[in-house]
Formats: sequence, structure tokens, C-alpha cells
Amino acid sequence: MFPKVKIVLWIAKTYSGIVTVAILIIISTLLGGCRKSSSVEVQPIGTTETLRFVWMADSRGDSLGDPVNTPVMKAIIGQITKLSPKPLFVVFGGDMSYRGFIDNKYTFRSWKDLYQPVFDSGIALYTCVGNHELYHQHASEGSWRLNQDTFKVVFSENPGNGPAGYEHLTWSFTHPGSGSFFAALDPYYLYKDTMHLKLGGNIDSIQMAWLELQVAQSSALHKFLFIHTPYYYMSNDPEEPSSSNETDTKMWSLIDANKFDIYFCGHSHLYSRRTIDSSLHPTPQTLPPTNLWQNNVVQLLNGTCGAGPSVDSTLTPDTRAAWNVHNDPLTFYFSVIDVTGNTVTVNSYRGYTGTYYVFDTFTIVK
Repeated sequence: MFPKVKIVLWIAKTYSGIVTVAILIIISTLLGGCRKSSSVEVQPIGTTETLRFVWMADSRGDSLGDPVNTPVMKAIIGQITKLSPKPLFVVFGGDMSYRGFIDNKYTFRSWKDLYQPVFDSGIALYTCVGNHELYHQHASEGSWRLNQDTFKVVFSENPGNGPAGYEHLTWSFTHPGSGSFFAALDPYYLYKDTMHLKLGGNIDSIQMAWLELQVAQSSALHKFLFIHTPYYYMSNDPEEPSSSNETDTKMWSLIDANKFDIYFCGHSHLYSRRTIDSSLHPTPQTLPPTNLWQNNVVQLLNGTCGAGPSVDSTLTPDTRAAWNVHNDPLTFYFSVIDVTGNTVTVNSYRGYTGTYYVFDTFTIVK
């Protein structure tokens, strides 16, 4: 009897259009009276490549005359282009500029132009929306829907697979070779111009349903979520008081149940990271109550690559230690993430306008 051969062809396509083809051949030999079988062991699909990417957020300045901290932004961009191996992409987490609209023009294009050295190095850029992207020059005029629409046009490189109306704001893609799934949510989505933007954000039901479907359709080993707002806050900003609400708790429940690796955020102008385990209660709690967290998702808050570091006298030594908080004056941050097989390694850098160096490292093993 001839051996029976089964060939499974698996084809996946990344957002950038690169097609990865893996052929898994499983051979089983069935011979009458034979007690032994032979098999060919192959590496699981999705763990064959190493992936590197960069995360950072909040490069804004503090005034209309100084809308972007350009010296710091250029220094960090210079550091990124020198990384070896080269990252595949950078994700920026929002609050690019002090305002999204200044002196009768939008600020998105000029900010994006700062990244030309990144583009020239063959590194892609993906972006998330922060609250400052939506502000008109004059705070009295509130947040503009047209700012949001213009953001979508300028940053059309963001995947366009979000819900209808959310394209290039809410997005996802998969990197099959490393077995990694990426998604971004927009906590400030505007249905119309508004005077009072809730600074802690809100995850509306449309985005939640979309994310649930995206996750259900993914078999990736590693999962990462990008968003401007933290779920857990450890700093009180009197200028922009922010807090989570029940929609954030429901969102965290989803990523915890689906064993996401890291929740990337900014908004608070400091660096912090902590593994969110069962010792931390859902905050705020929901009705019916949300269960305690089980799957150790890391909240990585990298909230200043230019914005003035938060100064908060209520940050106690215990809080700083528990949440690994760093907010030294004239110090800014970015994180480099490497995905290799079942391991994620994060090296975070700190500096000012010169050389940056690694100050915090952690790993996740799935």
C-alpha cells in the first residue's frame, strides 16, 4: 500500500502586501500490520520570523508658538533609523501637536514630514488619534469632526479595515511570519463637532464589536493593542483630568480573555509599565461585576516623546515602584519591541536631544 500524503497550503497576506507562503506537509504511512509510524516535525506556522517595531506617543509642545517638541522628536527619529536590526514599522500613539489646526492649516502634514528619515530607511509609520489631534487653534471652539476627517486623509497608510466611518482611525493587521496581531482603537471618535471632549476617552459599541470579530478571526500567538488612553492611571494631571469608564473595563476584559501580550498607551506624560494580574481589580467595576484578571496583559504607558513630563506630587514611592514610573525632567522615551518565536522582548530607551540608552527591559513568554 502506498503512503497517504496530505498537503496543506497556507497563504497569508500582510497589510503591506507581502505574501508569505508556508507549506505544511504531513505524511502518515499506513501499512497493514505495521505498529510503527513516522512523522515529519515542522515549526508551527507563525513563529518562523523575527519582528521588530517601535512604540511611542505624545510629542506635542505646550503652546501655539511651540506646537511640537521638534528637537526631541528629531533626536528620537535619528535613534530609530540607527537601530540594528531595523524595525519594520513605528506606531505613534497620538498627541502629535499642541493643536490639530493652527493658523488656518492642519498640523498633521508638517508633523509627518519630520518622519522622512524613517520613510527613507524603509520603515513604515502607523498612527493613533489623541485628543490634541482634534483641537481647533482656539480651545473655545472645541474639537472638530473635520480634524478627524483630515487625519484620515493624511495618514491613509494606516490600514483601512476599521468599521465604516472609522477607516484609518481604528485598524488592524497581522504579521503572519511572527504570529502577531495588531489593532488600534480610537477613544475620541467624533460623530460631530463637540465642545466637551471626554479626556479619558470612550470605546463605543461599534469599535468593541469590530475588535471582538477581529480577535475571533485571528489565530496569532501574539496580540497587541494600541490606543492613546491608559486603562490604569497612576498620575493626576490637573490640566487634563482623565479617568477610565466602564467601556474601558469591558475592553480590558476582552483583551485579558484573549491573552493579549501588551496594551500600548500614552496620554499621561510619563513612562510606566506593569503586568495587570489578579491583584488589580477592574476599575471601574461593571454590573454585573467583571471577574478578576487572569492572563497578565502588560500595560505599557510610554506617554512622552516630547511632551513635558508630568509633575505629580501624589506619586508615592510605593506607586512609583509598583508601576515602574519614570518622569524625570527633560527626559523622553520610546520602546523597541522584538518578537521571536514565543518570546516578546521590550527594551525602552530614555534621553533628551542626544544619545538615548536602554533603561528598562522585560520579556513575555507565551
